[in-house]
Amino acid sequence: MKPPSDTSTVVLVLAGAHCIRMRSALLLMALGAVCWAGAAYGTWKLNSGRSTFAGDTQPRSLTIRIEPHAKGEVFTVDRIEMNGRATSCSTILYLDGAERDFRDGECSGTQSSQRMDNQTVEIVRNCAAGARTRFVRRTGPKNELVLQIFEQQSDGRRFERRLVFEKQ
Repeated sequence: MKPPSDTSTVVLVLAGAHCIRMRSALLLMALGAVCWAGAAYGTWKLNSGRSTFAGDTQPRSLTIRIEPHAKGEVFTVDRIEMNGRATSCSTILYLDGAERDFRDGECSGTQSSQRMDNQTVEIVRNCAAGARTRFVRRTGPKNELVLQIFEQQSDGRRFERRLVFEKQ
């Protein structure tokens, strides 16, 4: 077999093959990231017997929903208090670490979110009044999700909560 006389064709063919492999690798990495995140997607109900509520009253019911979004995830908290009052709050988690304006009933300030690894997401809220809340969400074995909440109020008091959820 005679090698081609035009070696630039060989280089281009090899470069093209490299591009195809690289595109495939990037696609697989993106798919892997979606699959990692996908373990947390769905509806999760609080297991109050395995959870701690320091600095907060235990609700009658607490459910979180995590859904895919074109720019990250939608994180929704549905809460029913002991007196029957129901609240629902949703936020988009961009998972890029950038601070964005945030406002809810208790906080006006900024929120950032980022994926720490394939099982962990960190959400940080800095309120204008000086309060700060850090949420760390971890998926675990056997359809379990743990939400750790580290809160510092504007008067300096600190609270830590550990909420354990089970997939529904």
